[in-house]
Amino acid sequence: MKKKIIVIASLAVFLLSINMFFGYKPNVSTENLPKLVVGIVIDQMTYDFIPRYMNKYTDDGFKKMISGGFFCTNANYIHFPTYTAVGHTCIYTGTVPAINGICSNDWVDSGKTFYRYCADDSNYSTVGSKSKEGRMSPSSLMTNTITDQLRISSGLKSRVFGVALKDRGGIFPAGHKGNAAYWYDNKAKGWITSSYYMNELPEWVNEFNGRGLPQKYLGNVWNTMLPPDEYTESLPDDNDFEDTFKGKERPVFPYDLSELQKKNSNLLRYTPFGNTLTREFAEALLKNEKAGLNGYTDFLCLSFSSSDYAGHRFGPNSVEVEDIYLRMDKELSLFLNFLEGTYGKQNVLVFLTADHGICSNPEYLKTKGLDAGTFFHEAVLDSVNSFLYREYGKEKLAMYFMNQQIYFDRNRILSAGLSIDGVTGKTVSYIRENVPGVTEVYTSTELKSGSANGEHAQYFKNGFYESRCGEIFVNFKKYWIEDRVKGAEHGSPYEYDTHVPLIWYGWKIGSGETSESISITDIVPTLAALLGIPPPEGCIGKPIKGVTDFVK
Repeated sequence: MKKKIIVIASLAVFLLSINMFFGYKPNVSTENLPKLVVGIVIDQMTYDFIPRYMNKYTDDGFKKMISGGFFCTNANYIHFPTYTAVGHTCIYTGTVPAINGICSNDWVDSGKTFYRYCADDSNYSTVGSKSKEGRMSPSSLMTNTITDQLRISSGLKSRVFGVALKDRGGIFPAGHKGNAAYWYDNKAKGWITSSYYMNELPEWVNEFNGRGLPQKYLGNVWNTMLPPDEYTESLPDDNDFEDTFKGKERPVFPYDLSELQKKNSNLLRYTPFGNTLTREFAEALLKNEKAGLNGYTDFLCLSFSSSDYAGHRFGPNSVEVEDIYLRMDKELSLFLNFLEGTYGKQNVLVFLTADHGICSNPEYLKTKGLDAGTFFHEAVLDSVNSFLYREYGKEKLAMYFMNQQIYFDRNRILSAGLSIDGVTGKTVSYIRENVPGVTEVYTSTELKSGSANGEHAQYFKNGFYESRCGEIFVNFKKYWIEDRVKGAEHGSPYEYDTHVPLIWYGWKIGSGETSESISITDIVPTLAALLGIPPPEGCIGKPIKGVTDFVK
């Protein structure tokens, strides 16, 4: 018995020494740590939106964070595709889809003939409404998050909350062990969650939903915050490159939301008031949960989604998007004031980034002399299947073209006595020679073996999770987007989709800036070093020296 105790004690000392060696502490009490960490993700905020609108931002929003914090001006994603679920997960796991498993917003599981949404989980039910929008969980996430590590390191005393209009924007950042994640339900016109987290909404959430704020905001007229002629960083309001709402002939201000909501069920998401509602809910959560006041570091994962919805519909050169960012600056100012007034700047660690950027509308880019275009996934799929029918006399051998990947019906191919590799090889040759706009094509075999070569091969390797990916990956030329003639799209490995802002602010963070190349996977090990906890398994990033230098 004595020998056993000695062995256990020795192991504990060894583990403690390992932690100390790497700078990790065995707990996360707030004695020398922030009371609260807030991760802010602005959906679809390409880096360009910082310098483009800088002269119009107030002194208390983005400018305040940049001047009083540490600004990483060259932060990039290193994976394909650049979508919402993928970006949020990368931020909080410190690794790429090839390791964390979240390789898209949706995918086809190996051996299945239907696709699944990334957060779907029929084992759980909706809490807060009668819809199916809450049947979600983080079960498809294959690694831990930094928020999981915080919970584990504190003996589950630290609390973690996720908040976003989009379910995936709240669920994956909160990790497997999050205390709660909340998202917005269009039908219920309120915030909901999943039975994965709780069996009923806290009373404060019910009270918040009972205030009827969504309907209040949808009773407004959305007009420009500034005089219309001051939106000089954008195209004229009335142009041919933007999509509009049902019931409105042209995409121009003003927008009578009370009238438009009759034909647009999810209208709130596309307006700046979706961000307002998100901020107000986040503040209510922090107040009512008494976050950061239990003696251990708590964590709020906050994502603003309206910029993405509006960006897709109107494009990044629109007056609508500019207005949303000028208003987002005001929301950020209000939120920072709330944090500093509640906790004190010295007690809150904040980082701000984005899950991906955005490409400008190809028709607009053509007017600037650029080689731009649109590919349509159904057309690509039909073209491939027509080719395969001519080659083999079999219909629908390719099931899907999604996430710029060809998913074959493997059972149909094998039952026809054909070789998967043979069908793949012929399809690759066909795509390269016959599909307009294609610049790179990779097979799953090449990505799995590491033999893929090409300008963006590493992005595709980083995005390849075998059991959820197709047989063929297709990269299109720069400025070519999927399925949109109006508005805009993202997803590529090009800099307009991968280059995003990254700002650190608050607790012990001094003023500074770096133009050094930084991967978004570096956020997690930086947080781990600041908080004195181990990074999650699978983390491939490294601490950002300019940030960690402030903490001695």
